[in-house]
Amino acid sequence: MQISKYFLIYLCICLSLTACDQASDNSSEEIEPGSGEYYFQQGLKSKLPAEMLANFKYGLTSSRIDNDTVHLKLLDGVIYSFNQLRYYDSSLVYSSKMIDQSRIYENIHFEATGFYRKAIIHRSLNDYKEYFRNAFISRKLHLMDGDSAKAGRRTIEMADAQSRLTDYTGAQQTAAEALKLLDPIDSTYFSTAYNIIATAYRNQGFQSDAIREWRNALAFAANIKDSLSNLNNIALSLQDQKNYDEAIAVFKSILRRSDSTNILSKARFLDNLAYTRWLQDSTANMEVELLEARNIRLLNNGKNGLLASYDHLANYYRNSDENISKLYADSLLLTARELNSKSAQLNAIEKLIQLSPLESIKELSTRYIQLSDSIRTESIQAKNMFAKITFDEEQKELEIDQLQDQTALQAIEKEQLQDQIIILSLGSLLVLVSGGFGFYYLRQRHTRDKIREAHRTESRISKKIHDELANDVYNVMSSMDTIATNMLMDKLENIYNRTRNISRENSSIPTGPDFLPHLLSTLSSSLPADARLILRGENSINWKSLSPEKKIILYRVLQEIMINMNKHSEASLVAIVFSEENKNLQVQYSDNGIGTSRQSLKAGNGFLNMENRILSIKGKLNFETEQEKGLKVLIQVPI
Repeated sequence: MQISKYFLIYLCICLSLTACDQASDNSSEEIEPGSGEYYFQQGLKSKLPAEMLANFKYGLTSSRIDNDTVHLKLLDGVIYSFNQLRYYDSSLVYSSKMIDQSRIYENIHFEATGFYRKAIIHRSLNDYKEYFRNAFISRKLHLMDGDSAKAGRRTIEMADAQSRLTDYTGAQQTAAEALKLLDPIDSTYFSTAYNIIATAYRNQGFQSDAIREWRNALAFAANIKDSLSNLNNIALSLQDQKNYDEAIAVFKSILRRSDSTNILSKARFLDNLAYTRWLQDSTANMEVELLEARNIRLLNNGKNGLLASYDHLANYYRNSDENISKLYADSLLLTARELNSKSAQLNAIEKLIQLSPLESIKELSTRYIQLSDSIRTESIQAKNMFAKITFDEEQKELEIDQLQDQTALQAIEKEQLQDQIIILSLGSLLVLVSGGFGFYYLRQRHTRDKIREAHRTESRISKKIHDELANDVYNVMSSMDTIATNMLMDKLENIYNRTRNISRENSSIPTGPDFLPHLLSTLSSSLPADARLILRGENSINWKSLSPEKKIILYRVLQEIMINMNKHSEASLVAIVFSEENKNLQVQYSDNGIGTSRQSLKAGNGFLNMENRILSIKGKLNFETEQEKGLKVLIQVPI
């Protein structure tokens, strides 16, 4: 059975509605002119297929295709447009592109749609084997995607392909399976499923069953056209049962409402009513009605309907005028050949055998036998073919599953190997990091220990100088007070003061809360009597974040700078600014003394001592000085 033209129109409407639904997601957003979505929407608004095709193609060549879905919608639109123009070769090319692109995007829905488009193209080309195959694959993909309703629709198309190749038993089984998958609200496809089942019953001679199934199809009819088509089929089965009165009553009812259908449908109802009346009463004059139906079909290119008209007219004139009857039998044969309908050809040859002269009967009989054998063979092949397609696709799926299992196993083994490599790498990295950390920790610890030991040594020497050397000088001064000259006593006092200064410079340094007061006291006491000290930013520093070792180094370096200033610079103004920048403690020293050359500065031990101290805590020390331009020092200590 062929799906009705109303059903084809429904499919076209579905494409437009689906496209509109998909586009509605973007309705709340402004669509950018020149984008893929823009051309897609323009294609939907187009009235002519050529205009639609142009817009969809512009969208595909646009450099601004919004996303994967828009790309696939544009491909689907191109396929639909080519189908409307009947450029089926181009449709097949773009259907393959759509399937390949869907696989790249991992979009099962559009991959299934691509195979569905291929199925419809092959149906239009009367290649029912490929029609069935592509519908089968599309159905399988929809089931994988969890869309049983669309899988049910594709199952209907599989049944239609079987029915067209006269595999009526297979068509019934497949249509019955479709009923289990379809959504109950999908009335058009429910109606089609029952229609296929009913057609199979009628072609097998089970008219009561056929009428029952057509009544089921009638209950799901979506519009008046489908309702009248189902009633027409019911009346034909009643005609087959020779229940002419009831059949005529149904045909009359249909004809009264035929104004809401197209002209070819009206011709079909008129032809069936007239022919049924003649079957009921062979003396009835139905020539006008039968010829009217034929003429409508001729004028409107209704070739499938002409098969029925020529058959009915050949039978109608059989007893009254054999020449006219033979003329219509010849017309039936020519039209059947044009439409490649072997069953109609067989019907025409059967009539011609009865109407032709004896010399033609032998050739016609031979053609009849050959055609009958061909139809029987094709029917058997069709049944086997559908079973083979199903088996081949399922076998292919099984092989794919096995290959996927094998690939998955290899992937697991590869992943396990990679895990082992990662574990070994992490283990090695952990050993290296641990070793590096240990080395760094020991090195830092060694540096801290050296600084602390140097500090302890300085403190010990300072104490010894104070307790022993300074006291001894003082005792000598006391014992010689009465006998020594004033010059000698002044020299001894100078030695005593220098000894006290050395002791004070190397005394113990507090590194706790008293560090800053002690530092400021040292800086102030190091100034000459006629010099002024300016301090800024010392209270903004978080001194707790500085380690004891760094405090000691900073203290000693500033102490050394102040001692040198006191001895050599002749400065009257000294400025020291403390600040924190980029996780560094920054100390900027400047004075207005006489300065010195960089060569002289670097030649002294004082500069080298300061530089070594700062470098031991990964700090930086920069000097800027020129003759008569004072001294600037920048100290940076990491916090």
